[in-house]
Amino acid sequence: MTTTTIDRDTSNAVVAGVDTHQDTHHVAVLAAGSGARLGDLQVPATPAGYERLLGFVASFGAIALVGVEGTNSYGAGLARYLAAADVTIREVIRPKRTQRRRGKSDPIDAYAAAQQALAEPEILPIAKTSDGPVEQIRVLMAVRRSAMKARIAAHRQITSLLITAPDAVRTRFAHLASDPLIDTLAATRPGPAVNSVTAATGQALRRLAGRHQDLTAEIADIDAELRILTTQVRARNARHQRVRRDHHRNPADHRG
Repeated sequence: MTTTTIDRDTSNAVVAGVDTHQDTHHVAVLAAGSGARLGDLQVPATPAGYERLLGFVASFGAIALVGVEGTNSYGAGLARYLAAADVTIREVIRPKRTQRRRGKSDPIDAYAAAQQALAEPEILPIAKTSDGPVEQIRVLMAVRRSAMKARIAAHRQITSLLITAPDAVRTRFAHLASDPLIDTLAATRPGPAVNSVTAATGQALRRLAGRHQDLTAEIADIDAELRILTTQVRARNARHQRVRRDHHRNPADHRG
């Protein structure tokens, strides 16, 4: 860990910027009023590191804003920690690679993030905290998409193998389509694959069909979880809408 401290003035509000990485984060602190550099610190990307980072920034004064790079990647854990601590955070836009200087200096990047947060607090997007039902839905949907792709790939392989399969195999399953075909193939008990091409093809088809069934069950489980989460999100949104309507309603509507 490295730290540099220039001047501590706890009477003023401060703005910080964080350059995030997989294993470490580097934070830099500026005086909100003057933009003067107050100090910077490198911490591990762990809960203990987040705690140290927050304490370091707070030691210079009241925290007005923290700009964090990559709140939906390397900075996700830090963003959640700061949000839970009621710290106002914004997503700092990482410069394009062509716009960055040659070489790498975490303190310089951290100060650049802090300067961006200080100069553009109203323009920067609200940081992602990767929390709550919406995030739960996002991660489940990512798994569901990969399962769907894998299931499609398994089905295509089955179709391709049946086209070139030995006649005994091809004619046995020619009359079946879709789900009945998958179920029938999964229930077969061909001989050892080393015995013949027919047996090897049968084993391949059985395994692909079993994979297809497993993926179908996985997708069904995810869909059940998604239904619960989407119901929760709809209910929460409905509550928020009612609160907004009540807030804007004419007070005369509440008279008895």
